[in-house]
Amino acid sequence: MTSVILREIEEIDLPIIKSLIVEAWGDGWNLKHLNQDSDFFQSLLEVYLSMFLNSSTFGKVAVIENKVVGAILCSANGDAEKFRHLQKDRLPHTLTLLSAADSERMDIVEHLSISFEAIGQLLENTAHAYDGSLEFIAVSKQAQGLNIGKTLWNEAVSYFNSRNVKTIYLIADSQCNTGFYDHNGFSKVGSKEAIYNYSTGQKKFDVFLYQYQF
Repeated sequence: MTSVILREIEEIDLPIIKSLIVEAWGDGWNLKHLNQDSDFFQSLLEVYLSMFLNSSTFGKVAVIENKVVGAILCSANGDAEKFRHLQKDRLPHTLTLLSAADSERMDIVEHLSISFEAIGQLLENTAHAYDGSLEFIAVSKQAQGLNIGKTLWNEAVSYFNSRNVKTIYLIADSQCNTGFYDHNGFSKVGSKEAIYNYSTGQKKFDVFLYQYQF
């Protein structure tokens, strides 16, 4: 039987977590035409990871044979942010994004603006009803099928219960493995179609609002 160890997130884990983010993105962000070794792509990853680290109050990684194979980040209202010390200075990465080629820069602006608009509409008049959120959960493709996602989620449930959290939300889209949420007690309570006009053509995703009641 495969032995899975859960531990706190450390700075050494950040490159692996970034690779998990790339896997979770799937075909989002118009990634196929981007060089993933470029400064632009790496800066995009740094800024995106920084958003999770900035707001999360709980986080764990799953380790098998000394290799990180999954991660989870959550937040509970009123609890202290826990991972801001792991953040790098975002200014150089922001400048890299701003100085990128027009097509790359405009694709990111398009994705962020359309995504945030859809999320804002989904959370409008409902955000006050939630005591926390699931910011990020992912398991490497090589380790899927070993119940690692469930193990990470159970750890988060224990955390939320310890903070007397009653209801949380998460945002996902149709590029994600939403079946995990459907099979672990989450309810889909909202959906918005997001139309992205990328430099390489138009794409349509559905953005979902899920909630979980304890």
